Amino acid sequence: MKLLNLNICIKLDNTKEVKDFFIKEKADIITIQEAMHGIEDTCFSMYQSENELITLEEYPNFAFAPLFVAKGVTKNGEVTRDFGGKAEQGTLLLSKYPIKEHTNDFYYREYRYEYDATNFRKEDWCRSIQNATIKIGGKELQIINVHGIWNEGKIGDERTIAQSKFILSKVRKDIPAIVVGDFNLLPETESIGLLNKELINLIDKYKIKSTRPHFDDGLDKGNLVCDYIFINDLVTINNFQILESNVSDHLPLLIDFEI
Repeated sequence: MKLLNLNICIKLDNTKEVKDFFIKEKADIITIQEAMHGIEDTCFSMYQSENELITLEEYPNFAFAPLFVAKGVTKNGEVTRDFGGKAEQGTLLLSKYPIKEHTNDFYYREYRYEYDATNFRKEDWCRSIQNATIKIGGKELQIINVHGIWNEGKIGDERTIAQSKFILSKVRKDIPAIVVGDFNLLPETESIGLLNKELINLIDKYKIKSTRPHFDDGLDKGNLVCDYIFINDLVTINNFQILESNVSDHLPLLIDFEI
C-alpha cells in the first residue's frame, strides 16, 4: 500500500491542483499539513481546502486536527491576511481504510482563537500531533501526522527537543507505526537525532537531499530537507521517493510499504 505526505501551503490558492494531484497518485493514505477548514461560508476558497479535500470519493475516511481558529492573520494590530470568515488551520488525514481512533494531542500551547503573528519568529503558534489508528484488514497501523514548531533557520531549540520527546512518547511499539510530516527541522539537528535513535529515518536511509523546491519567500527558504517519514521496525518499506511537483512549496513524499 502507499502513503503520500504533503504540506499543501496556506499561502497558495491551490486546492483544485492538490485534489487533482491526489487523484492522480492514488495513494491509500494521505497525510496533509496546513489544511484549512472554513467554518463560515464567507471564507475565501483558498481557506477551505479541508472542506474540499474531504469530498474526494476515493477517501471515505478522514480526520482533521485543528491548531487554531481565526478570521485572518494579524501583525502589530493590523490584518495581514484575511480568511473571509472564521477558519481553522491544522493537519488532515485521508484514508481508504477505516480510522479506528483519532486524537489531536497538543504539546506546545493550546487550541486558541485569533492568529497574531507579531511575534511569530520567536514564539510560533500552537502545535499538536494528529494521532490516528487505522484498521487495515485484521491489522492496525498507527499514523502520527506532524507539523512541527517553526524555528529560525530550522536548527531547533529546547521547544523542538521537547517536541521530539513528546512524539516518541506517543509512538506505539506493539503495532506498525509511521511518523510523518513537516518537522521544520534540518537533518543534523539534535531534535531529529533524538527521533533517529528510536525510529528508522527514511530521509536518512534513502539519502534524500531536499524535500522542498528552490525558493526564498523572506520567511523560509527551499532546497533543503524539513519533511520526514519515520517508521518503527514493524513497517516494511518497498520504496520511498520524493515526487517532482509544483503543487505546493513542499515536495510530496511517497512510500510503498507493508505491515
